[in-house]
Amino acid sequence: MAGLESLAEGHPRRTLATGDVLLVDGAPAGALFVLLDGALRIEKGGAPIAIVADRGACVGEMSLLLGVPATADVVADRPSVVAVIEDAERLIEHDRELALALARLLASRLQMMTSYLADLKHQYADHEGGLGMIDVVLGTLLQGSGSRSEFGSERDPDPRY
Repeated sequence: MAGLESLAEGHPRRTLATGDVLLVDGAPAGALFVLLDGALRIEKGGAPIAIVADRGACVGEMSLLLGVPATADVVADRPSVVAVIEDAERLIEHDRELALALARLLASRLQMMTSYLADLKHQYADHEGGLGMIDVVLGTLLQGSGSRSEFGSERDPDPRY
């Protein structure tokens, strides 16, 4: 994440105490946040999804890139410091280095999730019922256009998460 960390130089810092909320699911993100110290917990519908603790990691990028409100809550898991990049949307459009750093970050996340989901598909291939549907769900996800920027499905168009 060296590219994002160096981008953070010269931008304002925000200090967070444990439990401080940085982003609220459904609210405008408005900025890109680069972690300089500490750890951030990503939550969806109150369920912890991930801990971001790598210096130079960012949050708020999905909202900026998709043009949607924040897609999860982001809470300080311990005392943390982030750089606040207010003009991130403009920077993404004009700074090749930033765009490439974000593309690599997202590609890395996608590769990790794809590997994990493929492993789940193999583990549950012979199961009946819901777990046996993993191959159908994964096939549908893989054939999607990528243009959808809302959560939900035909079965549950307005999920609580």
